[in-house]
Amino acid sequence: MKQNDISIIILLFQTPKKLIKNLKIYKDFKILVLDQGNDKKLEKYFRNFFPNLEFYKSTKENLGFAKGINYLVRKVKTKYFLCTQPDILIQKKSILNLRRPFEYNKKCILSVPAIRGFEKYKKRKKNKIYEIENFIGAIFMGEKKKFLELKMFDENFFFYWEDIDFSSRILKSKYNIFINHDSKAIHTWSSTKLNISSMFIKNSNFKYGEYLYQYKNKKLKTVKILRQPFAYLFLCLLNLMVLNPKKSLENLFNIYGIMKFIILILVLKKLRF
Repeated sequence: MKQNDISIIILLFQTPKKLIKNLKIYKDFKILVLDQGNDKKLEKYFRNFFPNLEFYKSTKENLGFAKGINYLVRKVKTKYFLCTQPDILIQKKSILNLRRPFEYNKKCILSVPAIRGFEKYKKRKKNKIYEIENFIGAIFMGEKKKFLELKMFDENFFFYWEDIDFSSRILKSKYNIFINHDSKAIHTWSSTKLNISSMFIKNSNFKYGEYLYQYKNKKLKTVKILRQPFAYLFLCLLNLMVLNPKKSLENLFNIYGIMKFIILILVLKKLRF
């Protein structure tokens, strides 16, 4: 099965060095990398180890997942691209098998592997290839032309919820998402170093994305916006009192995410006038 019509796109940010070895499976493919952690040693490693490295950019600015992936997709020159991460384990055969759903159904826009432990990807039908309603952004294969046609990920999302939002838009379009159970992967959920900075990025943007997604789909209630910040502030103070600084910070970061959403909406409304 040919592989020259597949490009691998990889987004990095403060990636633990121990995970980089997982990327060796992609060395026979065209590879495009955007490192948002500006790790010069990592760039040297990629240029030395991957003979088919087609594009590499290192930046000090963290653009977020949605904007970073969109940036890489625009650089892709092949028909298909595989979006993946260092904490994904997959074999070459499984990568190639992700092309089959596109041949199986012309309306396929995204093809995903069965991810071990991910409940929504468990086999529920006799067929190995069938339509599903949503996907996770950790690993998926897309057809570039169709992905661009649907305007890619919404770049107002930073990290989290952009895949849920895109799934919702696909459901409303003429295209579909397919899973192929002949393609298997493992997600270890550890692509970024664990520290206060990464905890802030994850917690604040998960809450921000939750609000933005619900707002876009007219599911966000005003009472939630008014009530939750005070609830999180109470929990923040309570966890400080019981000497649980981690939980306290998580609640503080949730408040930041809500404030970030409110500022975005105020800016968007101002631009309309």
